[in-house]
Amino acid sequence: MTKFFTLIILTVLSVHGASKLKVSNTITPIELSEESYLLGALDAQIRHKYMVASNYFEILYSQTGKKEFLYQSLRMLEQSKEISKLSEVTQKELTKTPDDLTLQRFSIIALLQNGQFGHASQEASALCERSKVASDYALSAEAFLKLGEFQSAYSALKKGYDLSHDEEMADRLALIQYVHLGEKREAIEFLKNHIEKYGNSKVLGKRLGSFYGDSGDLDKAATMFEQTYTLTSDPLIAQEAIKIYVYQQNFDKLTPLLEKSGVNDPMLLELYIRDKQFDKASLLAKKLYKEDQNPLYLAQSSIFSYEASKNKSDPTLLNEVVEGLKQVNSEIDDPMYLNYLGYLMIEHDLNVTEGMVYVQRALKIQPDSGYYLDSLAWGHYKKGECSQALKLIKQVESMIGSDEQEVKEHLDAIEKCEIKEIKQ
Repeated sequence: MTKFFTLIILTVLSVHGASKLKVSNTITPIELSEESYLLGALDAQIRHKYMVASNYFEILYSQTGKKEFLYQSLRMLEQSKEISKLSEVTQKELTKTPDDLTLQRFSIIALLQNGQFGHASQEASALCERSKVASDYALSAEAFLKLGEFQSAYSALKKGYDLSHDEEMADRLALIQYVHLGEKREAIEFLKNHIEKYGNSKVLGKRLGSFYGDSGDLDKAATMFEQTYTLTSDPLIAQEAIKIYVYQQNFDKLTPLLEKSGVNDPMLLELYIRDKQFDKASLLAKKLYKEDQNPLYLAQSSIFSYEASKNKSDPTLLNEVVEGLKQVNSEIDDPMYLNYLGYLMIEHDLNVTEGMVYVQRALKIQPDSGYYLDSLAWGHYKKGECSQALKLIKQVESMIGSDEQEVKEHLDAIEKCEIKEIKQ
């Protein structure tokens, strides 16, 4: 049989779920091999056609008598939520092999799904006595939880945990202790000890961190979340630690975590600006601008590049900053960036007249800004228009005072300029 013909047969089987193919009533049926049915079952399972897969495994069981095919068929029934059939087939098989522990497990699962929690708890307890298997204790605990018997659920699960030290069991044990039994300290101590002895994980780290947070121990909560992030690189866990550091205003720990995780670059940029780390702020703003083309990030990148520079008269630097701010001011009308660009051009004699135009645009938006008037006064001074400059700088002095170093320097220079102009 060719590979292509086999695929055709499997496709037809997936549609009809039949054990034989008949081309017509007069043609002998084609018997399929065990491998063909197995391929069909696996294909159906991959495509989440669990009932079809269950039928294939059932056929394989009837043909071979291999129990693993029966168990797979039952698993597919469980997956497809066909609980009535799961119960029916399981009970039928148990009459043949009543000591089959796997069938007993499926029977308990069916009882749980049907809401027969009391019966399920009895069967599960009996199963645990026979098997002493960790997963069976978990099944027993599930039945007790459904009944609201939390202490019994805890006791059953603890026996399973002592056998396996399974992290899922550890998580459920701690949750039962913390939420249902009110043993909050004990739950925290249990998880802490488990992690120290058997290692941390995404599930356990998040759980212990949330317990610490709920109990008010934010320092330990943040530490646990950060340690778990380091282990898992899960950004959602990093965000839990970040929330705590923001709430605590713990910038010493917040900044390194934001740098390491990259989960909130806009927040990190604010911290760089707050701490006057302009070199880092410029690079980060440039990165953010490349990502979303927001002109505000281009403005910040340009400004902080200038502020971070030791040589602020460097022609290459000035050209890049000016070009960046010109692009920004062609897209948005923000007086702060208009004034910054204008003052930069005036201060470095790049084009004083053009610089004054940018400052005047800023003043149209905020006419009462003493800082923008100072820039305009400095433009008149650079052009040798000392009387106009003095009039403006006196206005600035009355608005914001002359305590600021830059305003004081401008006032002194302009007054000297005015004296020279009068003498001439």
